[in-house]
Amino acid sequence: MALATTERPPSDRLERALELARGGRAAEMRRDLADALSHYEQARELLGDADPTPLFANLLRWSGSVLRDLGELDDAEQMYAYSFAVAELTGATSGQASALNCRAVIAQRRGDLDGATALYRRAARLATEAGEIRLAGMIEQNLGVLANIRGDLDGALVRYRAALRAFQEVSDEEAVSWVLNNMGMLLTDLGLPIRAEKSFQQGLEIARRRRDRYMEGVLQANYAECLIAMKKWDDAAAALDLALAIAEEGEDQARAGEARKFFGVLEREQGRLEAAEEYLEQALEIGRLVDDPLLVAEVMRERGELRQREGRREDAQRDWVAARDGFVALNALLDADHMRARIASLGHGAGHLRKDEEMRT
Repeated sequence: MALATTERPPSDRLERALELARGGRAAEMRRDLADALSHYEQARELLGDADPTPLFANLLRWSGSVLRDLGELDDAEQMYAYSFAVAELTGATSGQASALNCRAVIAQRRGDLDGATALYRRAARLATEAGEIRLAGMIEQNLGVLANIRGDLDGALVRYRAALRAFQEVSDEEAVSWVLNNMGMLLTDLGLPIRAEKSFQQGLEIARRRRDRYMEGVLQANYAECLIAMKKWDDAAAALDLALAIAEEGEDQARAGEARKFFGVLEREQGRLEAAEEYLEQALEIGRLVDDPLLVAEVMRERGELRQREGRREDAQRDWVAARDGFVALNALLDADHMRARIASLGHGAGHLRKDEEMRT
């Protein structure tokens, strides 16, 4: 896409573009992604024949984020790259940092953790240069997520706390709810579900007060994992019902896949193995469709647990080998080690895969 360099738009067109941008942001908040994208496209058309502006860079980035939530990662990445180019041309340092942060999210979704780390660090430098405390906190949190994936739980906790301080410094409740969600997940992984529950409940209180449907759905899905660990089956089912409804109303396939994964775990833990397999198969299909290698690896891990309980040990081993390889590719070291232990636990009775067969799994 070429950058236009004609005269600036008249004030009425700029005002209309701003109005459309606000409408798009409101549509995103209520998870009407098609309406949000329509608003952003109309606003971009109004500004498209004028000199590049920071607003145009923002519209491109917001459009990319909607496309990302719709699972259209290639188109989202193009929007982010174009947004960065416009922000660079206009000298908008904060816009450049925001675009790099979003590009890092795409790299992370695709499993390129090294690429994501490099982009996050570039974004952090620019955010600091621009004095963007909120954006710096967002990036710090995202680096915490990467540390968590890689098994550096202490490092993740340090980054989450730093992000929380940054968001509290600027009284940003929305961003505080993001960190509370990530801290809840980390505490669940650490085997501290009571502390995790408190974090999720605080995050949900903020999301509901702000009427942030998207964040409420994210929190509900991850809270359900905590509730499953506490064997609060009915509460977990209620949380997942809401998480899935919010994901589907927003056409957010990745979040719908997460909810179905946890539904599969919930059904399995209650002994309803046929229903569990159906949910996990749905989650696996979505993970592959939206190019989410972490979701795919997690589903293979959970399906392996299911098949092991069904007495299908060779099938369990295949799933766990696939999960292990997926986690290794993501540099998710703790998860990969856990899979190696589960594979070893099957022993010789599982009928070990031949080396060449394992490589193809």
